[in-house]
Amino acid sequence: MTAVLVQTGASLVAVLFVAWLVGKLELGADPRIADEAHAIRLAEEAEAGFRGVEAGRDRAGFAAIVRNGEGRMLLIRAHGNHFAARPVDAGVIGRLDKDFLTLTMPEKTFGAVTLQLGKDAGMWASRMREVVRG
Repeated sequence: MTAVLVQTGASLVAVLFVAWLVGKLELGADPRIADEAHAIRLAEEAEAGFRGVEAGRDRAGFAAIVRNGEGRMLLIRAHGNHFAARPVDAGVIGRLDKDFLTLTMPEKTFGAVTLQLGKDAGMWASRMREVVRG
C-alpha cells in the first residue's frame, strides 16, 4: 500500500513539474496581436529598418497588416507560438469580402491569411492596389 502511495505521489509531482515547465517555456501558447502598437513592434522586429506608422489588426488578433511611412506593407501572422512576417507586394493576391480581407502570398507554405478588419477592410485593400501600381 505504501509503495502505491509513493508511486502516485511521485507521478503527481512529475505531472505538475511538466505542466510548470510547459508554462515557463510558453509551449503551446496561443499568440495574439494585442493591439496596433504590438503589430507595429512585430513588423519592426521582423524587418530591420522598417518603421511602422499604421496597422490593421484582425479582430481575433491572429494577424495584422502594417504600413510604413513609404507605403510599404508587411503582413504579420501567428505561426506556431511565434509570429511570421512577409512583405505585401505585387505577388500577393488580395480579395475583399465586406469586412474581410484575404491575402494569399506567393509562398505557398505561408498560406492565405484572412483578416477581419471591419469597416477598414476596404481601405487596406485600396492601399494594396497602390502598392501594386507603385
